Amino acid sequence: MGLTQGIKLVRIKDGLSNTLLVGEKHVPPDQFGIGGWDCSMYNGDMVVCASRSGGQAYPLAQSINDPGWKFGSYHAHICHFAMADGSVRPFSTTIDPAVLHLLSNMADGQVIPGFE
Repeated sequence: MGLTQGIKLVRIKDGLSNTLLVGEKHVPPDQFGIGGWDCSMYNGDMVVCASRSGGQAYPLAQSINDPGWKFGSYHAHICHFAMADGSVRPFSTTIDPAVLHLLSNMADGQVIPGFE
């Protein structure tokens, strides 16, 4: 599938309320204004501007100084996500990365354990 195509909701097999759609993008303070880190999602030149990874190799940023390229927030101990059902939920920055991985996959068929 090309970058210009979207995803039809019927392809989200794990449930719209169990699938991440958009999340807050972590930008460390020393990366402000640096392309790839701190750029607009409307920048069509760089796919990384509108993306972050979530999962076992990419847990949520633990602080504003976290050096990782991942989801994160300047809110204390939480990161907001819009789910595919349109709801917005705050997740603890200590969410198990394995659960974050399950929420990031739209059609793996796995049961997501309680995490709130």
